[in-house]
Order: sequence, then C-alpha cells, then structure tokens
Amino acid sequence: MCGITFFFSFSEINRGHIDKLHACNNDMLYRGPDEQDVWFQNNVALAHVRLSIIGVANGKQPIFNEDNSLVLICNGEIYNYLQLRAELTLKGHVFKTESDSEVIIHLFEEYGEDFCDKLDGMFAFCLYNLKTGNILVARDRAGKKPLYYATTNEGIVFSSELKVIKKYFIHDKFINYAVLEQVQRYSYSISPTDTYIEGIKKAPPGSYSVINKCTSHPHFIRYHKRIIKNTFLGSYQDACIEVKRLFYRAVEKRLQSEVPVAVLLSAGIDSSAIACVAREMSDNVNVISAGYKGDYTVDERAEARKLADERHLIWNEVQLNGNDFIDNLETIFSVLDEPNGDVSMFAQWEIYHFAHSKGFKVLLSGNGGDELFYGYDVHNQYALSLSWLESLEKSFPLKSKYQAIKLFTKQLMNWIFKRDPYLLNKVNLDMEFPVMKDVFDTTGMIITNRREDWHRAKFDFEIDKVYYFLNYAWLTNNCYFLADKLAMANSVEVRCPFADAELMDFVDTLPIEIKFKDGKPKQLLKDSLRDVIPQYVLERRKSGFTPPVTFVQNMVNSYQKKHFAIEPNTFPQLVTDYFASKI
Repeated sequence: MCGITFFFSFSEINRGHIDKLHACNNDMLYRGPDEQDVWFQNNVALAHVRLSIIGVANGKQPIFNEDNSLVLICNGEIYNYLQLRAELTLKGHVFKTESDSEVIIHLFEEYGEDFCDKLDGMFAFCLYNLKTGNILVARDRAGKKPLYYATTNEGIVFSSELKVIKKYFIHDKFINYAVLEQVQRYSYSISPTDTYIEGIKKAPPGSYSVINKCTSHPHFIRYHKRIIKNTFLGSYQDACIEVKRLFYRAVEKRLQSEVPVAVLLSAGIDSSAIACVAREMSDNVNVISAGYKGDYTVDERAEARKLADERHLIWNEVQLNGNDFIDNLETIFSVLDEPNGDVSMFAQWEIYHFAHSKGFKVLLSGNGGDELFYGYDVHNQYALSLSWLESLEKSFPLKSKYQAIKLFTKQLMNWIFKRDPYLLNKVNLDMEFPVMKDVFDTTGMIITNRREDWHRAKFDFEIDKVYYFLNYAWLTNNCYFLADKLAMANSVEVRCPFADAELMDFVDTLPIEIKFKDGKPKQLLKDSLRDVIPQYVLERRKSGFTPPVTFVQNMVNSYQKKHFAIEPNTFPQLVTDYFASKI
C-alpha cells in the first residue's frame, strides 16, 4: 500500500518537475513511511512512497522488468498474485522481487494493455513503456484505491492524492459547486469522475488510459463492468455452499501479510463473519471495536466483546467522546482530500490511529457486505417503490415517473422515519443553505436522479439497479473513500473481503429468488454462514456506525463559518463551507 504521483511532460522533465514530485512524496509520506523514491527519464517522472506489507525486504518501487524497458509504480494489493506469479513463471517470466505488484509488469508483457481484469485486488498504478513511450494508468474495478488527474499547460499529472495536484500543479483554482451540492444533499459526492475542484478529475473505477505524446487529455476505457445476469442453474443450497467457499477464500487472501493484521469488529453480521472465519484460520486473531464514552445505544462493544470471548479473539477497544470530534476536525479534513459529510469518519479516524499505535498495518473490514447481499431495508423499499411505479405507469397515463414518485414519497418517508429518524435527517429533503441553490427534486432517494448512467442501465429488477449504483456511488465515493483516506493517513491498509472479485462475480450470476430470498435482507449470506456465526448475531437488528447525535450537533454548533454567508446547521454543510474556504 502506497502513494503514487506520475507526471507526463509535454516537453522534457526539468529540475522544477523533480522538486515538485519530491514535495508530493513528502506531503503524503504517511501513505508510505517505509521507503520513497523519484525516478525520471525523457518526459516522464514517477514518484512513490511505500507502506511495505508484502515483499518487505525487496519490494521497493519503481519496479522494472527483466531488460529495464518497463517501469511500474503501484498503490494497492494484488490478492491473487501468488497464482498469477506461478502462471507467469511457467511462461518464462523472471521475477526480481517478492512484491505482489510485480505481477503487473509481467502480465503486461504477456497480454498487452488488456490484462487488468485478471487482477483480483485494489490498486491504482502507472506503467511506463520506455520502448514505445506509452504510459498505462489504471484503477481497480471497485474503485477502492484513489487516482486523481489533471491536465495543465506543462503536462498531465496523476496522483493518489488530490491535494498535491492542487498544491503543486494547478495555479488557477475554481470550486465545482455541483459537487458541493451533492455533498450537502447526500453527504458525499456521487459523481464518478468530478471533484470539488474544477479541472481535477478522478479516474473511473474499472478503467485504464494510455498516455503518450499524442495525448492532450486522458481518455479512459472500461476494462470491467459488472454483469448481473441469471445464469446460475443450481439450487439455493448449492448457492449457499459456493458463497461460503468463496467467502472463506476471500478472507484467506486478505490475511496474506508479512506484517501484523487485525479485524475491525462491530456486533453486525459482516465483521463478525470475517472475525469468525479468520479465527478458524489462525489461533491469534486480533479484533478492534469502538464505542462512545457514556451510555449510548449506538455502542456495540458489549455485543462484540461477547463474540470475542466465545471465539477466543484477542480484544482491543477504542473509546471516543464528543471532544474527540471537535479536536480532530481540522486534522481529519487536512487528509480527507475531498469534502465528505459522513460523521462515521471520526470513529474511523480513532480506530485507525489506535491500530497504528498498536503496530497493525493491515485491517480487515466488513465494507461491501450490505451492498452485495441487499442489506439495506430503506433501499429495498425504494426498489419496491420503483417496481410499483413501473406498473403504475402502465396502468395510468402519467406524464412522467416523477409525478408518480411524488405520490409515493410521503408514504415512503413515513416508513423511513418509523425505522430510523436519524436516517431521514440524512436524506435531508428540505435543505436550505445560502449560496448553494437546491436544484434537486424532493423525492427522497435522489441518488438515482443525478447519475447520467442511471437511466442507461438495464436490469430485470429494480433492486439490482439500485444496488448497482450503491456500489459505484455510495461504496466507492463514501465507504472505500473514507477507509483509504483515513487509514492511509495513519499508515494503515484496509482490506474488504466482501469486495472480492470472485465472490461478487458469483453473486451476480444468481437469480433474484436466491440472492434476495423471501425478500429478506442478507438472507443468502446468513444461510451460507449459519454454522459459522452465532445465532444471536444472525438475528440482531441492523444498526449503522453512527455516533450519538449530540456529539455531531455540538461539533456543528462550535464551528465558525469560513466561506458562506450563514452558519451551517448540518455536518455536510459544515464540510462544504470548510473546503470551499480552502481553495
């Protein structure tokens, strides 16, 4: 796990460019405190900071191929590297290091540009071909690792962090207010490519681009797109057996490490499943749980501790209080890179800081389980409402689906409020913040209305459509985003077994009656792991990683506005005010 910066100059690399790349390394040294380097030749310069986890002794980057005609910098982990390494060795490729990243070079030698879908992992990399002058840049299929870029008068720059591009390569900076509107509305940006700075973009997940002397602006090609098709011919029991097998394999791959590993444990199904499976594979499994000082219902430590004691897991815990939120605000924002209004960031920050202090470089997380196994009641109900609207449109001459959604909104919002009043607050239907105009409709689940690709997506069932975009909006731009930014700022890597390529591909082949059995959230996962996870975990009501409301409100109340005309009254508004002031 690392940080990378790549600069392609429209002329020759000069001393000023090299100085900038060294500065980029220094500014994100927390992403790779173990080693760093800058390499350049002709019009290409590569910078890398390394957090050594696999191939600790000899995995320094950049990495070269046998004749030094290819040079690679990579941020990430390739979980199937041992399998790929064995296959490539049989084909005659010679490896110089024990690093998992080196397989990328030899895959390119063997297959050319079209090899990224053979990689099971999380990554962003740059591969320079000295013979052709082409540079291949790519991002993993789930978008777990960040990759920002910008085109300037001098050339094209890519980096793991937006702030170094903003600081060293962009002179005239302008706010992208559409992105700030999204953060205020949803608490995170839903755009697959835009950032809050005009001119700085994100590489889309599952895509690559080839840069050379003919390139004025990067053009990305999708090498992977999820295909949700009913092709599985087995029984429900067959599906359960295969889900269990693939989940065990996913955990096993993510336990590969030459440095200490721990599991993030809440009282929920996803993290409990990871901890239980990891315990079957090792006698010494550390878990880390977080809670809040005081008597709060959102604190899950007691339930998590029960599982830890029963399964003989090594217990570690973090306790937060409201002052931590206020004290850490500017520190967290300084490494966040982009505005985000998810208040879980404060507990995450404390957990990653604690993990680093205990010597853990790798953490396993349950991120992605809900999105893969239909775990959200509110989104399941929304999908049902969309199905209802489809049938309504066929029966009545409504002018548009929007009118039908308006009819349904009041009923849906009442249902949400009964389930979780705080969630309704997050939906934030009637946001009124000065300067930022409310250009969105007021239908509630607006995530689907501001993604152009939403209307182009074709699925047999609306629920697949909803979860498809939860994966590429909520997971990528919020959950994986926060895990990368906050953990790497503490020199810690977060791995997510539920994002496993093989597991996701298999679940995507299942018919709806299997993967959403009886219309119950995560029923397939529960039945697959029924002999692995205690019954009291399986039956537990779902709860989010949400801090006490008073913690958040006290922080908002103590904040002094910096950019907009009126004080913010929600955390997402606070975030957009802060980032807008730092342009």
